[in-house]
Amino acid sequence: MPKRNLIDLKVAAQMLGGLHPEHVRGRLMKRPDFPRPFRISGRVMLDEEEIAEWIEMQRQPIDGRTTQKLRNDARKLA
Repeated sequence: MPKRNLIDLKVAAQMLGGLHPEHVRGRLMKRPDFPRPFRISGRVMLDEEEIAEWIEMQRQPIDGRTTQKLRNDARKLA
């Protein structure tokens, strides 16, 4: 089984640009594309790598193209 780096809501909120943990719990965790949280000993935990990947997928350059499209275009050029 691969080793996971688990984080709580406070750390996830900091990774998301300093959001309040209640915003993460109340709004972001309800999104279908947000990584699934789980409970360990009553604490809500998230996988740090999954959060980082989700953040990367949410990034949008100023010109409106999505990061995924930029990656696909770069692969075609290579």
